[in-house]
Amino acid sequence: MKTRTLTALAITIPALASELPPVIPVGPVSYDNVSYQAPSATMPGETATTEYTATAGDVPAYNAEAPLAPAPASSSTPNTIINLNIYSSDYQVRGMGVTNHLSNHGFSSVSGSHTFANRNLFNRGLHHKIGGTFGYIWDGACPLGETPIFQVDYAIGKEIFPNLNLDFGYSFKRGGLEGAAARFYNGGAHRVAQDFNLTIDFNDYQKGFFGHATWGVGFQGLTGSYFDFEAGYRFTNVFLLNNIAADLELSAGVAPSLGYWGAGVEGVDAYRIKAALVPYALNGAFGRDSRLYIKPWVQWSCSGSNDHKIDRISGDGPIDHSQFTIGIDMGWKF
Repeated sequence: MKTRTLTALAITIPALASELPPVIPVGPVSYDNVSYQAPSATMPGETATTEYTATAGDVPAYNAEAPLAPAPASSSTPNTIINLNIYSSDYQVRGMGVTNHLSNHGFSSVSGSHTFANRNLFNRGLHHKIGGTFGYIWDGACPLGETPIFQVDYAIGKEIFPNLNLDFGYSFKRGGLEGAAARFYNGGAHRVAQDFNLTIDFNDYQKGFFGHATWGVGFQGLTGSYFDFEAGYRFTNVFLLNNIAADLELSAGVAPSLGYWGAGVEGVDAYRIKAALVPYALNGAFGRDSRLYIKPWVQWSCSGSNDHKIDRISGDGPIDHSQFTIGIDMGWKF
């Protein structure tokens, strides 16, 4: 009995082993000239197969240890912007300008900003940037034109929502209206004002809305705080002629201040309305989506309740009640 049982097991075990699943191979798997059969439509009672063949070139190689490549940066977000205000018929600070009898020859400036490549500071999605402005009043007899206008800015911020940025920055300003006011109130020879500022900036190129809100607090030269609010809309393709088209930007702004220009100077510095034409070439040589842009503009501004309070800075009274300013900007972004 025992001999008969052992004989049966010796016959059965090899047969069972042949039906076990194959051993899973160790290491990379190569697909080369693999063929298999899949059933196809047949007539009742018939059996037919369709053969498919896959070669090594059809299956991409996969390496589990290879790191994923980072997504490329958007080409629509420039890191550097340089703007040349070729000419403005009046010199203004947030819409508040000097009278024509102080400056008869206008104002020009060059400004720029650069956002550093690291847009994830402290692993918090923060960006930081540096900027500056150098300007000159084209009138040697103007008390504000004795010193060129110079400003340096640094800011760190974050994109809160798409097209909406929040920046906290520092500004160093020398010369101009702020420099003259700083020298007057401090009784010194320097024309320097420094402040910290918080700005919310919005620009939606698809829907056309743009604007900003700024709050600044001075801590040297001029103390107190100032505000600047602006909102606008961009009308696309207002005209089209051959290979040239243009967008029209309309905006309005107001600039209040609280003790920034001196004790007791509280109210609105100025109101402004601005229209800018942004021509662009359909072949992308300049304009909307290209690196180079040209922007002629006109602006009407009116001083607010602070104009006569600030006039004590100079015996001539530097603030004009109403101004109509024309200008042209040209810039490069990359």
